[in-house]
Amino acid sequence: MKAPTALQRGMACLCCRKRKMKCDGARPVCSQCSKANRASECQYYEKKRTSRTQLLQAKITKLEARLRELEAEQTPEPSSSSASQSPSVAGSSSPGLGTLSFDPSVFNPSDLDREFGQSSGDPVSRGDADPFLPGFHDDSSHAEFTWPSGALDFPPAVDDFLAPCPSEPSSSRLQEPSPSPSANWWENDVLCENKRMLLDIFFAHRHQCSFDVHVGRFKAALLLPAAQKPHPSLVHAIFLLACYFSRSPQLTDLEPYFLKRSLRGIAEALQNSDRIVHVLQASCLLAIYFFWHGRTLEGYYHSSIAARLAVGLGLHQIRSNDWFQFQLARAGYQQDAPAPLKASVPLKAPLDEIEYAERIAAFWQIFSVDRAWAVATGLPTALPDDDHPRSRIETIWPIAIPDDPDPTIEGSMMQQSFSNGQMPGSVTVAALRVKAIALFERTARFSAAPNKDDSHYSLEMSLSQFTTNLSNLSNSQYGLSYLISNADLVDMQTLIHAATIHLHRDALETQPQSYQKCVWAANAMTSLIRSLPDNDYDLLYPIIATCWRSAAEVYLRILATSQGQSLPTAAELIDQEIDTLIKAMQRLSFVFPIAGIYATKVQEDREAARRSYIPLSYDERVVQ
Repeated sequence: MKAPTALQRGMACLCCRKRKMKCDGARPVCSQCSKANRASECQYYEKKRTSRTQLLQAKITKLEARLRELEAEQTPEPSSSSASQSPSVAGSSSPGLGTLSFDPSVFNPSDLDREFGQSSGDPVSRGDADPFLPGFHDDSSHAEFTWPSGALDFPPAVDDFLAPCPSEPSSSRLQEPSPSPSANWWENDVLCENKRMLLDIFFAHRHQCSFDVHVGRFKAALLLPAAQKPHPSLVHAIFLLACYFSRSPQLTDLEPYFLKRSLRGIAEALQNSDRIVHVLQASCLLAIYFFWHGRTLEGYYHSSIAARLAVGLGLHQIRSNDWFQFQLARAGYQQDAPAPLKASVPLKAPLDEIEYAERIAAFWQIFSVDRAWAVATGLPTALPDDDHPRSRIETIWPIAIPDDPDPTIEGSMMQQSFSNGQMPGSVTVAALRVKAIALFERTARFSAAPNKDDSHYSLEMSLSQFTTNLSNLSNSQYGLSYLISNADLVDMQTLIHAATIHLHRDALETQPQSYQKCVWAANAMTSLIRSLPDNDYDLLYPIIATCWRSAAEVYLRILATSQGQSLPTAAELIDQEIDTLIKAMQRLSFVFPIAGIYATKVQEDREAARRSYIPLSYDERVVQ
């Protein structure tokens, strides 16, 4: 009997590839999807033909990489004296430190490498004193929504750029030799071209992880001795998410390896109290990785560990006066540098402005993950939220990470810090996103409380002010539209619309004003979806799927309360809006599988609503 022919790479359906199941590639529906009744989800990616020129260029790139590797193997190891004369590794010919010639746009057609977090634009408003009630409407576009034919046009070329990497550090001056070199590039400690590519992929998507560091310093630190590098748990967590974002079969197969290495690194770091801030960042990255896959308990476990440890380290109380005191000390004034905060496990004082800003960013990363996914999962938040002196959150909003900590520019930095009495970077995109998440979670908690307090009005005013200022920030007449991307705007506007629904959904059926505000917010979300370019789905904040689900619940409740009263046309319009939300979740599920779980739940709820509500015909309504 003739053995079945193996399916060619890339010919499996997208549904089987996402579930890592064996696919026979049958058209129009494969056997796996047919057996599981997933015919509607069985779709194929039609790979575009690669031109002969592109094939030749890729071949040349691989040959050049191989040639550099062979040359490095034949070059004798330099003596210690000659090594000491080399001031830097900028001119090193080591293939492990070479630059991979690839176009970053392969991974996302959008302009991914925008350094909003490190932009030093002029602030337009000051941060509020209350870290949960920031003072910050948007006019949603109503453009016609058309599902593009290239909606599933995943970039297939990542595998073509994976180059062979050396198993030894070769001529690198700063890289310590690996004690047990391996033929697999992902198993050794050499910063080879493939790992550089993974770093580029991750940093292009870091805002979706609420992660922010000085990118240049982080990459340079990977070339330092082991004790001065970023902790391996954080590095492997970054590689894990880079493989995830690449959507390359060859790289996604490495996710279990990097996950295991990161988990092991966290355990070792906690045992040795080694680079704990990096451990917190790694725990947050692992938490969102689990949340994105619907592995709620594992995600909650890691986010809770990060939150509790952050409080123990005092990261939740990095005050503004500490920042100014640190700046004064750096400028040469007779001031003491900020002492370690009153914490159970105090940290050493930061070395410079960059490390100080990175600690602030690390806390707000933990805050964002804790608050956003508490709403999505229904689990309690791990970070405290009370007025106790030791647990009250007092950390300043995320600030722009300085580009240059050189002491010669401290005077200018001081002048910038105190100009107009404003903190530098008080309205960075990261700060706006954190404020939107804080309002999103605070309104959800208000809605879930059995006994409502008197904070409804203040929350309403905060939402109105935030959306108005956000709309002004995106307006080109203010000259600040370059500070924020379309995906960032959609994320924050959608979070605020969902917060509006949280405030008014309890009175949806009883108060006309609440009904109107819930419908307006849900319609605003579907309008944003219709105006959203397909490429921007890859850049959206994953919690947006939870917001879309809340909009779908509004429409389903309207259908339920309109039994025997609404016209069939109204029900049809509501169905169209629900279809828009479901399609958006399904599209987002190709990046974040949790969105697909929400889409399925909304479909099930709609089917249940249809079974309980059968609209009367025109003749039946006339008889009544």
